[in-house]
Amino acid sequence: MSGTTLNDIRLKVRRITGRPSDAQITNTQIDDYINTFYLYDFPEHLRLEPLRVNYQFVTTANKSVYDFPIEFFLTNMPPVFIAGYQSYMTQSRENFFRINSQLNYLEQDVATGDGTTGPYSFTLTNKPILQGFKRNPPGAFSTSVAGSLTDVEAKDLNWMVLISGPSAAVAGGGISSSVSLIDDGQGNLFDPTDASTDPTAARGSINYITGAVTATFASSISNGESINAQYVPYVASRPQSVVFFQDQFYLWPVPDQAYTVSFEAYKYPTELLDDDQSPQLKEWWQCLAYGAADKIFTDNADFENASKFRPLLDEQMRLILRRSIVQQTSERTATIYSDQFVPGPYSFGNLYSGF
Repeated sequence: MSGTTLNDIRLKVRRITGRPSDAQITNTQIDDYINTFYLYDFPEHLRLEPLRVNYQFVTTANKSVYDFPIEFFLTNMPPVFIAGYQSYMTQSRENFFRINSQLNYLEQDVATGDGTTGPYSFTLTNKPILQGFKRNPPGAFSTSVAGSLTDVEAKDLNWMVLISGPSAAVAGGGISSSVSLIDDGQGNLFDPTDASTDPTAARGSINYITGAVTATFASSISNGESINAQYVPYVASRPQSVVFFQDQFYLWPVPDQAYTVSFEAYKYPTELLDDDQSPQLKEWWQCLAYGAADKIFTDNADFENASKFRPLLDEQMRLILRRSIVQQTSERTATIYSDQFVPGPYSFGNLYSGF
């Protein structure tokens, strides 16, 4: 059998590019080109059946948001099954929240200001309480300029709990303003206007299950003034809807226990590291060689040779894609009538087909 290992791919790259010597390009450099093409270009050019897998995760009671590991998977797609039940899956927040309204409950007078910053301790009445969460991937708003981001941005927060009250009047009879605290999904409360990124700078805590809150504000709350809370209470049960947004799955209703969530996803190939290692399907090896050579040509501004060899790269891609095409030709396009199938040795069509 013809060689299909990483070492064979290297040799073909050297032949295509006319660089037989390590002095011209090292094996390490060739490996970088091969794996760059294999990991980042190849799966985007070709969404192949061997890279299509069943992705699963297990829910946690009272947790509604789950990160999708984008460093290992390219995309995901419906249908989604939760505990074996086919469930609604969308990428539209508009559709999801139109069906699953999550309106803030305003609870007034949870505590009364005493002219100090606190701490104020109280218990919210409607519970359990939906917890906030962090964006995925974290660091979306990272910056090297100290103090240029609010606490919300620096911590990548999507908060669900808001505790607020009027601050004491400023010196000279100025008009008072409100001060607020938000949650981080981990049971901590923060001031959304504080630019500090120190996780120890939390100004309070919240227990999402019992509703117990301890809050210390950034400035004093006016004496006798009401402190209010806004949050989303819920009744936990088996989730029936999922929205995929900012590389996260948002489930509703909030799970009341562990459930298996299952759907299809395209994974990244496995990087080639060892000399005797072959790609996932050995037939891919020539495509990887042409793809790596194409990157070498373009990095060296050798566009004449790049143009010369790209038809061969395209030919390899078409040959690789043939397997997936043939695999899919035996199955008709799904319709609303697809499950109305007539059993039998000569079963084809459906109950409405006339056969």
